Amino acid sequence: MPICLKKTLKLFFILLLFSCKGKPAKKEKSNDSIDVHKAVAETPIGQTVENCYDYLTELVRSSNFPFSEWKIDKKKVNLLIDDDNEEVISCQLITDTEGSGTIGWIEYRKKDGRLMDTSANLEQPSELKYDTKWKDLFNSCASRY
Repeated sequence: MPICLKKTLKLFFILLLFSCKGKPAKKEKSNDSIDVHKAVAETPIGQTVENCYDYLTELVRSSNFPFSEWKIDKKKVNLLIDDDNEEVISCQLITDTEGSGTIGWIEYRKKDGRLMDTSANLEQPSELKYDTKWKDLFNSCASRY
């Protein structure tokens, strides 16, 4: 095979490799909060229990937990589940603004829907108030599993 043809084939092969390079994938923006109607409408049939925790997160965000003491936007607070049993879900309230940190602990009592702030005193937690629409969505989601 002549040298000129070999060089032409090599060049063609290199150009072919570069032309196959695709466009970089775009990252989708994630929202810090959940639109209730959108979340219900887009709930897939094979949804996992972890997705139900999104409703619990919104339940906590809607509560009268003292977020203002931490000077944190409650939309930036997430839950880290410590324990989830038949009676109680225990969580750390964490934030990822300029570093991670725990700002408190809560317990959600499944049977009566009570949300308790266990941050200051585990033996005598204070009860928190919250928007009950999130309780209904969480309970409905969790009952399917």
